[in-house]
Amino acid sequence: GAVLPSRARVMLGGSLAGGGVIGTETAVALVLGANLGGAVPAVLATSADGAVARRVPLGNLLVRVTGSLLALPLVPMAAALLAGVAPLTAVVSAHVAFNAALALLFLPLVTPLARLTERLLPEPEDAGEDAATPRHLDESALETPSVAIAGAVRETLRLGDLVEDMLRRSLTALRQNDERPIAEVSRADDRVDRLHTALKLYLAKLGRHHLDAEETRRVDDLMAFAINLEHIGDIIDKSLMELAAKRIRHHLHFAPEDFREVEELHRRTVENLRTALGILIGEDRRLARQLIAGKDAVRALERTATARHLDRVRRGDAASIETSALVLDILRDLKRINAHVAAIALPILDQVGELSESRLKVVGLPRLESRDV
Repeated sequence: GAVLPSRARVMLGGSLAGGGVIGTETAVALVLGANLGGAVPAVLATSADGAVARRVPLGNLLVRVTGSLLALPLVPMAAALLAGVAPLTAVVSAHVAFNAALALLFLPLVTPLARLTERLLPEPEDAGEDAATPRHLDESALETPSVAIAGAVRETLRLGDLVEDMLRRSLTALRQNDERPIAEVSRADDRVDRLHTALKLYLAKLGRHHLDAEETRRVDDLMAFAINLEHIGDIIDKSLMELAAKRIRHHLHFAPEDFREVEELHRRTVENLRTALGILIGEDRRLARQLIAGKDAVRALERTATARHLDRVRRGDAASIETSALVLDILRDLKRINAHVAAIALPILDQVGELSESRLKVVGLPRLESRDV
């Protein structure tokens, strides 16, 4: 029976009860055992995996252990309620009721349970170091620029993934009254800095080899994109996380309307970063135009959010007043991040002649007459 799926054990218990081999109370107890035992194989199957992969099976096991311990004293009562029901139906009903009760009881506790599994299964100390170690920068490939550039692109994408993870974590840090996410973002920025340095040095070595015009352009674009990613990491760590820490230190709370607009601007920023990483892979002109449009949309959204926030301040909203400096700085930082993200699209659009020289309108210049020439 140990190798049977939990549903098979439940059906076996129902069959035994239906044949009179065991009573209803024993069958209900077997239901608890089947549900508890069904969580064990996943824990064993992931025992050799990383901490993140093992947390969900562990959480499932903890839920079922707790649920089984709470339900065990109620087995006689459940058996009495099911006394007039056909044995197989009674066992299946007990199984469904138990799992429904688990869902109702533990769904509101998902966040605390996730934190518990993180404490029980923390990331290894060297996990961050591994993330900061280049994986695709092969020194022997420098003699073959096309291969070296392909490796540099893959490493730049890794750098982008690290920065995207920082950006996603930053919203949690801004939302929660917990300094741990702030510390996690700071450690992630250290990894970004180390990987950026390794990538920059590799591209500099590659640039000293004989490259054709297209390869030179690609190396320059990768260098520029890596620099922009590193700047984004600095904005997140040095500015956004400082704002998050200041809010916690001073026990401030954002007005719900303010934070909803921060969340929307943050969501657009993450989308734009993902678009930029897509452009890095294929140098897609359509995506490049989409990214520039996304930057313009973020600029408009930031202006609107700022105006609405200042209107709430003028109306005397206490939460908006006490967090006004923080809100305005967060909106500004997200706009700055978008400017760095959009920079990846500029060389592509410039190459195909779809980028204007300046955003400034030419006004007030005197017309030149032939005699003035």
